[in-house]
Amino acid sequence: MMQKNTANKPAAAKQGAEALPNVPLGLMPVYMWWQANGRQVVTNAAIVVIVAGVVFGAAQWRRQRVEGANREFLQAQSFEELSDFVGKYGSMKIAKAARLRLAAAYFDAGRYEDALDAYDACLKKGAPVGFAEVAQMGRAHSLEAVGSLDEAAAAYTDFEKANAQHFLAAQARMGLARVLTLQGKKDEAKLLLETLKAERTGEPMVEMAIAQLEGVVNRYEPRAARSLFDRADEAAKSLEALDVSVPLAPDGEAEEP
Repeated sequence: MMQKNTANKPAAAKQGAEALPNVPLGLMPVYMWWQANGRQVVTNAAIVVIVAGVVFGAAQWRRQRVEGANREFLQAQSFEELSDFVGKYGSMKIAKAARLRLAAAYFDAGRYEDALDAYDACLKKGAPVGFAEVAQMGRAHSLEAVGSLDEAAAAYTDFEKANAQHFLAAQARMGLARVLTLQGKKDEAKLLLETLKAERTGEPMVEMAIAQLEGVVNRYEPRAARSLFDRADEAAKSLEALDVSVPLAPDGEAEEP
């Protein structure tokens, strides 16, 4: 029995020796750590590389998209081009400037209903930084232009109350004066302009604009409403003034032309 155990000891020792790695004794802790954690470290490193690649690719795509949007914005001129631009880049910040530019273009072209819709969209989506007041004033002008006088008066009044020190405050007061004039309240409009003139003395540009508007207010006369009967009567009088006569036949009937 003793001989059998003695014979097996070299074999066991040999198997244990083969199981030991060929690693210097000083690096054995590193080897043991790698055996325990190496696979997870490699997996995590691969994930980090993949995520970094995705992030870099997304950043490159956004940069290229922004550059492309800037180029298209500068090139857009017509209503259709600006409208298409807003539809394509509506989620980007530059679309805010496009909406404001589109609204102003509509107004300048006399398309006041479209301008009002565009200004509403601009304010709802958010105007460019520093231009919210410009959009509010544009909306008030559009309301005035489409004949929504009560809404326009409220818009001008609210603007001046909220932005008393803004450079457009005087324009709001003059806009209200125009609306009052259109509503037949010339005396109120004149008083409003006189007050504004006293407040803004020494500002040549404002004084000039007030003087021009005062002339318009003084000359303005509302058109009297006329019924269909009034128009028919005016038409009959015009025919009489022309002295149009129809030749008669000998039997008293009108001759055929």
